[in-house]
Amino acid sequence: LPPGLPPSSPPFQTPHRHFNPRIPNLQALSSENPSASAAASLLAAAARAGDLRLGRALHRRLLGTEILDTDALVANSLLTMYSKCGHVSAARRVFDGMRGLRDLVSWTAMAFCLARNGAEQEALLLLGEMLESGLRPNAFTLCAAARACFPGELFRLSGGAVLGFVLKTGFWGTDVSVGCALIDMFARNGDLVAARKVFDGLVERTVVVWTLMITRHVGLVKEGKEYFRSMQKDHGLVPRMEHYSCMVDLLARSGLVQEALDFINEMPCKADALIWKTLLGACRTYDNIEIGKIAANHVIDLEPRDPAPYVLLSNLYAHGGLWDEVARIRSLMRHKNLSKETGLSWMHVGNTIHEFRAGDTGHPQAQEIYAKLSALIREIKDIGYVPDTSIVLHDMSDELKEECLLQHSEKIAVAFGLITTSPTKPIRIFKNLRVCADCHSAIKYISKSTGREVILRDSNRFHRMKDGKCSCREYW
Repeated sequence: LPPGLPPSSPPFQTPHRHFNPRIPNLQALSSENPSASAAASLLAAAARAGDLRLGRALHRRLLGTEILDTDALVANSLLTMYSKCGHVSAARRVFDGMRGLRDLVSWTAMAFCLARNGAEQEALLLLGEMLESGLRPNAFTLCAAARACFPGELFRLSGGAVLGFVLKTGFWGTDVSVGCALIDMFARNGDLVAARKVFDGLVERTVVVWTLMITRHVGLVKEGKEYFRSMQKDHGLVPRMEHYSCMVDLLARSGLVQEALDFINEMPCKADALIWKTLLGACRTYDNIEIGKIAANHVIDLEPRDPAPYVLLSNLYAHGGLWDEVARIRSLMRHKNLSKETGLSWMHVGNTIHEFRAGDTGHPQAQEIYAKLSALIREIKDIGYVPDTSIVLHDMSDELKEECLLQHSEKIAVAFGLITTSPTKPIRIFKNLRVCADCHSAIKYISKSTGREVILRDSNRFHRMKDGKCSCREYW
């Protein structure tokens, strides 16, 4: 690859990376001296589509010109493209190469990139450098700063400073995006009183603001219901599908599965597949087979080619020991040529991406990894970890089920991270699917046993695990 280009990413790291025919093609840059406006437009299109393949091709083409060294708009567009595709190291190399071109857009884009990808402390340090350079933050910069304060420790250290800047710059109550960022910052750190003050102080409360307040009250059913009622009765806002989805999620996660079903049946509009999937997932958590079947059938009617409802229903039957039903569902999936996406975890070490699958033995350090993992499991069992064999969906002995759990890709990646990364830095792992309950529990115990911080980005959210606790507070 030409200097400055990142290594190829796993195909699932950017799920929309395939070429989009609606995006202008590379012929716009076919001349020896392509225009900066064409380059910026193409990079912006790649960023919107999350198309890393196109973005890398554009970068390769631009390396043969002087545009990246002379045009801030193009350099910022390239930085933004890598940021939105989650390629932190490539974004950082672009940013570091912009010595004479950096403006507020550059600093903000890089800070957002770091904050979104588990490097919140680096984001705050970068914003400190920006302030020292004399630049004044705008609304987007303040949103990035608030996003960087999501972790509890950084919130305690810097949350007050971020709020001070919001007040000082006049964005308190006047900018919806800043308000949402502050609500999110406070709510994620358990300060719902402060989140409510930000909400009450907003001049304009958009649908996004109401949605955010409802979702941030997961586990607080009474409060969530009150926000949902208030937006209709007191403010005349008509709920949209995302609001109904939030309420179903709120009820279902809290174990009120029957109430969630009743709520869906009383909706004035037909529930979409996401709502039924939310209910189905809760039925698996709370072992409600009857409602689970109802939810699964609705998802299958709405999205017949989606394997997810079949997998979730199979999981529900397996957890209840109904192996004949599990076999029936699996046979039905084979008949319809549907298959579950293979679980995969990966992490960056230097410029190399290391990938792990369940039971993976193909890594050059596999023997060392499994020896480390076995030792870890023994250690965490001594401090309270109990393997959750109920999630193994096969009719076998508990001993064999524990062996299956040991080989999950997340655990393999954590063991590899402990072997290869500096003890002073967090272990950062990505997964293409939702982390399983057993791995979530095991990694929390590993963070406590080893004193290492583990940041896991699964398909649903970030999990920052430290001292045996997770930032998700068991809602994910």
